Order: sequence, then structure tokens, then C-alpha cells
Amino acid sequence: MKFGFLKHYRKIKIEGINLLVVINKCIKHRITLRNLKCRNEVEYTAELKREDCDRLKDITGSKYRITVIKEGGILPLFKKIKYNVITIAGAFLLGALIFYQSLFIAEIRVDGCQSISEADIRETLRSAGIYEGARKAENYEEAEVMLHKEYENITWASIYDEGRLINVKISETDSAEKDERQERTEEKEAPCNIVAAKAGIIENITPLTGNAQVEKGDYVNEGDILISGKFEYKTSNYSRKEEEGVMYSHAEGKVMARVPEHFTYYFEKKKRAREYTGNYFFGIKFKVGDLCLDTVSGRGGYEVSETESKEIFNISKVFPASLEIVKIREVKLKEETVSRDDIQKVVDASLRQYQKDNMDEGESILESSIEYGETAGLIKASVFAETLIDIGEERDLKKEKNK
Repeated sequence: MKFGFLKHYRKIKIEGINLLVVINKCIKHRITLRNLKCRNEVEYTAELKREDCDRLKDITGSKYRITVIKEGGILPLFKKIKYNVITIAGAFLLGALIFYQSLFIAEIRVDGCQSISEADIRETLRSAGIYEGARKAENYEEAEVMLHKEYENITWASIYDEGRLINVKISETDSAEKDERQERTEEKEAPCNIVAAKAGIIENITPLTGNAQVEKGDYVNEGDILISGKFEYKTSNYSRKEEEGVMYSHAEGKVMARVPEHFTYYFEKKKRAREYTGNYFFGIKFKVGDLCLDTVSGRGGYEVSETESKEIFNISKVFPASLEIVKIREVKLKEETVSRDDIQKVVDASLRQYQKDNMDEGESILESSIEYGETAGLIKASVFAETLIDIGEERDLKKEKNK
């Protein structure tokens, strides 16, 4: 009897009226019931051998409903192990196939071709061992060098992989670029003055070509000439009288000046702050094509939460598949009054970012001050900053006729 339960047993639920009749029939037909429990007057649960379960159904007929809740024993266990082994082996083989495919080039994309045809570029890459179906290399420096040697027009080449996709990007020199460089050279040689782009107080002036028209401490308005490209000269010739003339040049130089700048920022009087409660849980998000297994959705029941995810893999070739580990943390939101120190930190960070984005090397914000004002629900921060910048800009100088 014990061996029968160990081999294969079933846990069943018996439903009906006057269930003692069923128990009496089991005794009469020598059907052993184990862990017999009475949940209520119309429902019993018990365990019995698999073959006894089939006999009990035949004996009771349709008067009582018998439902199999669970199966146990050695035989069901072996079946589960068998199916799991097959599943694990299949998943391993699939993963091995995907990994093996990722080692080879599926596509080559060439960008930047102008005078050189893409077919020629691909032929050169093939001679370097880069073609669809070839094994990917650790780096492609040799192929880049080969492109430079093969084509004189290539000034820059870059080869890199994105999964099984190989990107080849090149840059060529052409007549249009040469004309553009020539035009820039002509513009640089054209006569011009250096004038003030903004009003300010001169801090330092360094003329490279031309005559300085201002000194340190001078106040200049926008458009004032700082470095002139116009020269007046006199020539002396003993056989002739002195002659006066004017020469024009391309003025160059650097003019640093103190220039005031004004910035305005608005802040809400109340700010929302997050506070972590310490409650969290992990889950996974597995996608294959349009199918998605998300073990996070609907869990936790947090009113406010923060999500962090880490991508384990993301495959785009063969079939799209991705796996992410997701962490959900519970947070609480609370309102705090914005302090002047908080505003000062934000303003200082904004000024540093402004200096980084808009100022060249040697330019800086010397000092700043803040004036505060309040409106309904808002704080206004008016910032006055003194900057040190190069205010010089080129302006074409029209040649004058010698008088």
C-alpha cells in the first residue's frame, strides 16, 4: 500500500450530499484513503492511489463530483524532470546558436562615398577580410590603414561594429571643399577692422595686425573701432616731394573687456522631495518579438515608486529579444520650502553651465550678485554678472581712394 502511494498518488476533492456513503463504498471495495479531511458537509479532500482514483469514479458514478487537485509520487516527478531537461537543453542549444551567429558579420553599411564607389570600398574591405559572412575581428585598424593607402582622396576612415552590423564611415576631399577653404582664406585676407560686439570696459587689448584704437580702462559702445586695419603712411623721395597714402590690412587681435550680463530665473516656492521607504522588489522583463514577460507589472502596490533597470542582453538580428533586470523602490513625496541656499546653488550651477556653453578659453564670469523678488507662488531671482569676454568682431573695411 505504501509503495502504491510512493509510486503515484492523487489528491482529490469529493463534492456532494451525504459523503459518508462514499466512505462506506471505499471501505467495501478496499480503497485506501489517506489524509482524509472534511472541509464542510458537502466537501471532503483525500489522497489515494492512481488506480483507486479511477475505481472510485466508476463506483460513485455521476452522483458525486470528484476533482483531481494534485498528483504526486515518483512517476510524476520523473515526468517533470524529463520535460525540464528537454526544455533546458533546448534553451541551451538556442543560446549557443544565437551566440555562434553573433560572431559573424551579417551586414556592412558604407557611408560617406562621393568620388569613390561603394563597390570599390567593399572590394578593398573584402581583401582585408571584412565581408558578409566573415568572422568579426577584435579591431579594424589594419582595414582603415588599407583604405587610406588605397585611396588618396580619403582623409578619414572609421570602421566599427554594432552587433553583427559593420559600419564603415569615410570622408573625402573634393573640389567643393578646396573652394570653401580658398574662400575662407580670401575672407581672412580681406581688409577689415575689429569693432566692439558689445559695450564694456576694456581690460586688455592685444593687436596682432592693425593699430589699437583704445586702451585699458576705456569704455566702448557697440560698433566702436577697437583695432583699425587702416594705415596712413608717408614716402620720402629725394628726387620728388613727399607723398601721403593709405594702406588697408586685415586687422587681427584679441580685446578682452568687462561686460555686464543680466539673467532672470524663476523658482516655485515649494519643491517636491523624494524619500525612500526602504521597500523594494526585483523582477524581470523578457521580450521576444511582440511577446513580453513582465514580472513587475501589477506587483508592489506602491502609490509612488521609482524604477531602475539593467539590460542583460538585447538582440536585434535573427529575431528581436531582450532581457532586463528591474528594481522597483517605494518612495514618498513631500513638499519643502525652497531656501535661498537652494536657489544660490541652482544659480551658480546655471552660471557655470553658461560659461561652459558660451565662453571660450580665457573668458570667465568674474562676479555675480542676486536680487530676490516674490510673486504668487514664485520666487524671482535677478542675477547681475560681470563677465570678462573677447568683444572684438571683424567688420569689412571699404577701401578709400587716395586723395
